[in-house]
Amino acid sequence: MKGIILTTESCSDLSKEILKKHNILSVPYSLNFPDRTVEDGQIPVQEIYDFYRNTQEIPKTNAVNPNRYTEFFDEVAENNPNAEIIHVGYSSACSCSFQNAMVGVKECKKAKVHLIDSLNVSGGLGNLVLKAWDVMRENPKDNAGELVQKIEAYVAKTRTSFIPNTMEYLLAGGRVSNAAAITATVLKLKPRIDIIKGELIATKKYRGSMKKIISRFVKDFVEGKEFDLKKVYLFYSQGADPTTIEKLKNVLLEYGFEKVVFVILGCVMTIHGGPGAIGLSATEL
Repeated sequence: MKGIILTTESCSDLSKEILKKHNILSVPYSLNFPDRTVEDGQIPVQEIYDFYRNTQEIPKTNAVNPNRYTEFFDEVAENNPNAEIIHVGYSSACSCSFQNAMVGVKECKKAKVHLIDSLNVSGGLGNLVLKAWDVMRENPKDNAGELVQKIEAYVAKTRTSFIPNTMEYLLAGGRVSNAAAITATVLKLKPRIDIIKGELIATKKYRGSMKKIISRFVKDFVEGKEFDLKKVYLFYSQGADPTTIEKLKNVLLEYGFEKVVFVILGCVMTIHGGPGAIGLSATEL
């Protein structure tokens, strides 16, 4: 692990405290408001909610561009002479960010970078990043190439699902039609989105409030799978009902998970999920 730096992007939604504790470096996505551009994490999430309430629009999000990746990786290399970088990135199937990273690496003057496509987002990406950290810690004598192979083996084992609490932000972002949003709202339907081969796929709809559908959501998440029960990631956006989060945690513990790691969505992922969204990510054996 000595001489190897682990990096990712802000859409892993790992907190500053977690990043600092594990010495993981992160490069931010950005958001476009009509009058300004800000980096992910630079403003409180509440500003996004206020902007939507006042305009019925959501800020546009920007993937990290190739030049920013080049600057980021070269800066990491300059601050860590002779170190190699393992970068676990946002799903290439959902954003141009990973392709931008590939372009940016080619322009690096100092950095030696190994890119891993997580084929995941948000709490799922954060799950894989921390799994990468575990792999590095458990295999201190491995070189970067050997570590990358072991980390990549977990990409296909990382399972992630989430449920938006409202269709308003998906509609504002053009991700669902007005008819679909109205139908879901009238019928009180909440779609479950699974990450499948890196893509966000709607797989099921639940009827009722978040609190009422929690048990079914967890049952569907674990059914037919053999998870590593040491840890499960519970991610949610600001505005989620605390009693719903507590119930979700307790149901996960009832299914045998030993530790529930809480992840709060940052600005970019909140724009996609909307207020009160909840999700789960765990690793199959």
